[in-house]
Amino acid sequence: MPKVKKLKSVLLIDDDEVTNYINTLILKKAGCFQEIHAYRDGRAALNFLSELIEKRKQLPEILLLDVNMPKMSGWEFMEEYGQLDRNYLQHTMVIMLSMSLNPDDQLKLVQYDLVKGFKNKPLSEETVHGLVEEYLLNKESHQS
Repeated sequence: MPKVKKLKSVLLIDDDEVTNYINTLILKKAGCFQEIHAYRDGRAALNFLSELIEKRKQLPEILLLDVNMPKMSGWEFMEEYGQLDRNYLQHTMVIMLSMSLNPDDQLKLVQYDLVKGFKNKPLSEETVHGLVEEYLLNKESHQS
């Protein structure tokens, strides 16, 4: 059985408690992360990220962000996220999550260079492993 590649942490942002719970279980079962941070509110997640930057700590390698949230949509989150220190953000792969892929959201994707793609909810172990592989491949290509 191949060894599971591990990253330090993942940040999951989804307003739906049940979806967050299911996705957290899937992330744990996939065994790819030392730490899993889950927030139900974009503002709280931005505060968490700002604190990490203030303390000069590494941001989560992967950020999984729900597109449709009531207080702050995934796109509104990205507007504020993009204002954070880019030196830190460049090491995080942002993936938008949605129950169904809206064509308007796909068009918005090109406006946000920090967003690397869309995945359907709920996650699967295969999806998680694929994201980790993609992150590691991108990291290698940027180092060479």
